[in-house]
Amino acid sequence: MFDGFEGYRVVTPAEKRDALTRALVAVDANVLLNLYRYNPRTTNDLLAVLDKLGDRLVVPHQAIREFHRNRLKAIGNPEQANNDARSALDKSQHAARRALDVWSKQVALDESELQHLHDDVGRVFDTLRAAVDGAAPDRVHPSTPTDEDPVLRRLTDLLDGKVLPCPDDARWSALIDEGKQRVADMVPPGYLDADKSDQYPEGAAGDFLVYSQACEVAKARELDLIIVTNDEKDDWWWRRGGDLIGPRQEMTREFFDLTGRRLYLMRPSELLDHSIALNVQVNPDSARDAGTNRSDIDDVAGVDDDVGLGEWTAEAVDSLLERLRAEGRRDLAEVILEAARSGGTLGRDAVYTICGYSDDRLLVGFTRPTARITAHLQTEQRLPEVVTPMLTPLYRGPGRLYAVRIPPEVVEILTTHAPRSDVEAELEPTGKYRPLSDYLSAIRADSTSMTFTEIEDILGDTLAPSARRHLPYWYSSQNSLGKAVATAGFKPRGVRFDTETVEFHRRG
Repeated sequence: MFDGFEGYRVVTPAEKRDALTRALVAVDANVLLNLYRYNPRTTNDLLAVLDKLGDRLVVPHQAIREFHRNRLKAIGNPEQANNDARSALDKSQHAARRALDVWSKQVALDESELQHLHDDVGRVFDTLRAAVDGAAPDRVHPSTPTDEDPVLRRLTDLLDGKVLPCPDDARWSALIDEGKQRVADMVPPGYLDADKSDQYPEGAAGDFLVYSQACEVAKARELDLIIVTNDEKDDWWWRRGGDLIGPRQEMTREFFDLTGRRLYLMRPSELLDHSIALNVQVNPDSARDAGTNRSDIDDVAGVDDDVGLGEWTAEAVDSLLERLRAEGRRDLAEVILEAARSGGTLGRDAVYTICGYSDDRLLVGFTRPTARITAHLQTEQRLPEVVTPMLTPLYRGPGRLYAVRIPPEVVEILTTHAPRSDVEAELEPTGKYRPLSDYLSAIRADSTSMTFTEIEDILGDTLAPSARRHLPYWYSSQNSLGKAVATAGFKPRGVRFDTETVEFHRRG
């Protein structure tokens, strides 16, 4: 019945438990990284299950490479998280008090009753602040020395002799080429990572490198294979609606043809659910914790954390949007603008509406144009060497991409000032900045550098105070300065407050 259709056989929970007692178990990087995000009980329980696997536990070389590459990002910044939470609570408390004050005046509430409500609000927020301050005081920090990191210490012992070696250079290069071709041909796993093609030497082949090395070892040891991963995208899983049934049929068939054996996929929560098969007792809450959506770190392979993370500038954002439009990708430019108007995250339905996509279209390579232009801006030294990607696809448990996100500094830039439109050059400047427009219109050079003082000499007046304090002010098309510069056919670049200088470049 299933000869030639091995991928369509749905395994039972009992078969999964049995597989845990005899199969090779390969762990992906995201499982190891999430050990820093689980509560201590869940981390201990999952490590106990992994330890019980003995020499049947392996970590592919690419997985450990991604673990080290992204470990500091997974750790995060506990102090900053606490500060952010306290700041948000303070703002919420202030808003609640203000709302009560406004409401009390409209209903003529007695002053003593209002004070009682204020006291209730204060007690609630004091409780919340205490919970934030008391949470995980022994949490690992990015600056924690390696030898003092309890997770890393336990992993070092647990994975001794279990990390698979890197193939020789020729084999490694051949695997990367094969993985990239599979991405282009949409062969699972990993083809939904096409937008990573410009980020690392292995490009979008990372998932394939993990999968292929695990398959090779399982074949050599004549064992079934379980891959444990937090990745729940469609390029790994055979799904029906919200149910994750098992590996993609193509993967199951490929592994069977290679080994004659069975391939399984498990999430960490399933590993904990089936721990009884290994005679390991775990807390029932651990599986729930491991199954909690952690979409912000589902795909942590964004940047190397040993490199300082830079930020987007208004100039770079403007250049990226201009280049997208010049390439005929106004839809992507509008997605970025709409994401900014929506606070930084734009849902899948809105993306499809803006781009005019049919519902059955996959967003494979959707972020590739922005990644390529970002790389060009970095080569031109107009962006830091490492920045948050302009468009980050988001996944939340089973299902396709549910949203895209832009960096927070881009939200601020685009909401502080409106981006240049196609008709901005027709806007007439008003007020004291007209002399600057006339001056720029008269020059023949494609660029000119000026000091703030020189501009003020041309104006016969002082610059607005914001011009010396707020960088976005120079790039705005909505204030008089921006209109004057745009009307002359120029745009500002390289504004520096320390030297009070600015460059004006003719628009292309």
